[in-house]
Amino acid sequence: MKEKVTIVLFLSIIYGFFLLNFIMKDEELSIEERRHLKQFPKITVSKVLDGSMMTEFETYTLDQFPFRNTFRSLKANVEYSVFQKLDNNGIYVSNDKIFKIEYPLKEKNVMLFTKKVNQIYEKYLQGMNVYYMIIPDKNYYLDDVHLKMDYDKLYQLTKENIKGLSYIEVRDLLSLDHYYDTDTHWRQEKIIPVARRLEEKMIGNVSNHQYELKTYEPFYGVYYGQAALGGKGETLTYLTNDIIKQAYVENKSDLSFHQVYHLKELGKMDSYNMFLSGSTPFITIFNEENKSGRELVIFRDSFASSLTPLLIESYSKITLVDLRYMGASKLEEVITFENQDILFLYSTMIINESVMLKD
Repeated sequence: MKEKVTIVLFLSIIYGFFLLNFIMKDEELSIEERRHLKQFPKITVSKVLDGSMMTEFETYTLDQFPFRNTFRSLKANVEYSVFQKLDNNGIYVSNDKIFKIEYPLKEKNVMLFTKKVNQIYEKYLQGMNVYYMIIPDKNYYLDDVHLKMDYDKLYQLTKENIKGLSYIEVRDLLSLDHYYDTDTHWRQEKIIPVARRLEEKMIGNVSNHQYELKTYEPFYGVYYGQAALGGKGETLTYLTNDIIKQAYVENKSDLSFHQVYHLKELGKMDSYNMFLSGSTPFITIFNEENKSGRELVIFRDSFASSLTPLLIESYSKITLVDLRYMGASKLEEVITFENQDILFLYSTMIINESVMLKD
């Protein structure tokens, strides 16, 4: 009798989930995993004959499995709580903040980064006001048992090998509280002192810009889905004023949108993309209210997306170049270098993986 009950229960679970898979509406994307989910595959004779139909169907059923995120969360909690693992696939939690292990330091990549910066400087920027700033990832400020790269060595290598550029230090202005709990990026409302230091070093004075704070929630950062631990999201805050609202943005990847903040990105796969529409190769921001004619060119990664709006008032024009998506060899086709302030703004994570920067 016991065996029959076990068999009936087992079959009920199997066929129950099978039935739910057909009843429940397919999800188009997973906010937690930052990716589109597989939809029901198109049936064709060729796919059936070569076997790819079953492969696609298997991927579809795994992506659309009922209560998939619940099971992912259960697995992650078992890994941490039951098996006492320090991390789960490189993701770990400390003081309710989620981190990704950034280890080890890849010295060859750091040297490659310095080489690429030097090449751009020597070809285009000699005689100009050129600066660089390195943003530490939030592991830098965490003192615990987890592995992390040798940050002191990274900063030493860049200082020793980058030639002709003035270094702007910001590590003393930051702490763990300046970063999102569930994401890699810094909070815009916390980095006003960083923007003011940049102005002080590049322009020679510190402005007193005033901002209005706007909020959105819940914000789920990139580590939220990777950790699969569930829980509530956090608040994303962005700063605005009349100058930021009136600034005109020319984005080569989206010629239909011309504002600093792309609010329609809120609630989509990555809400952080609301800052300057996320990752894109080439952006120009025009501020007609600033009559100085002063221009700034930023070679950047995604951290600059939320920092740049805080610099708009100090410049007539700001150009952002993302070398992850546009090769340095294309620069002379889109920029005329002739008296701009130049800033190389990169996080330690990108420097440690600088092979992604295009030549």
